[in-house]
Amino acid sequence: MTSVLVSGIDTGSFSSPSYVAWLQNRTFVLDLYQPSPDRLLPETPFADLAVSAYALDAPQGLAEPGRKRRHADEQAQTPTRVLPRDRNALPEWKLYRGLIEAGLDIFWGIQERGVGCVVGLDCSLPKIPFVMETYPRYVLRRLFPAVRIPSKRKEGAEYARVFWSKLRNLGYRCESVRTPSVDQVDAMLCAIAAESLVSQTGLPAGTVGEPPRLDRPGRVIREGYIVAP
Repeated sequence: MTSVLVSGIDTGSFSSPSYVAWLQNRTFVLDLYQPSPDRLLPETPFADLAVSAYALDAPQGLAEPGRKRRHADEQAQTPTRVLPRDRNALPEWKLYRGLIEAGLDIFWGIQERGVGCVVGLDCSLPKIPFVMETYPRYVLRRLFPAVRIPSKRKEGAEYARVFWSKLRNLGYRCESVRTPSVDQVDAMLCAIAAESLVSQTGLPAGTVGEPPRLDRPGRVIREGYIVAP
């Protein structure tokens, strides 16, 4: 297993904090950060370590014109069944607007500023981290296909207890908490998705979706991969 540093982010919105899990050698360090157009990714708490990859639970882009849902959303069974057609539709959008807005701006800003390489895009800059989209519930289905997934809204404590126990059985550790919260577990699962990418050559077996495409006039990514082990 890789010993490099990766980060998982359970993304909130530009008005609510995001939960962060740093992962190295199967050990998690938990964190929080407030994303914004000027602060796309969290700063590493490890001054001597570069981050190899970030995985975010947030939509990196929109469907191709003529489609309401991305291929990755269909295959990973995410709750975002309908997406805006373009950025102009966002101000009137109701469902998951804050999350969608944050995801679009974060991923577009990352590739535009060259601070990370969005998985699937052609990146020529050296020594920048991979950045990918993931979906915690899909990661759980990949890791533990036979286990029922409790409702996070109705059975949050059970969700955290069951899957933290499962992760510990896989050898993962976190010294700062006995049982993490639901959001912290989701950030951990995002980090495991990032770990799966840097631990091998090519896309992990659970990756779904279509290659991302830059819609430069619309300043948005179209389609894209959801990465999972």
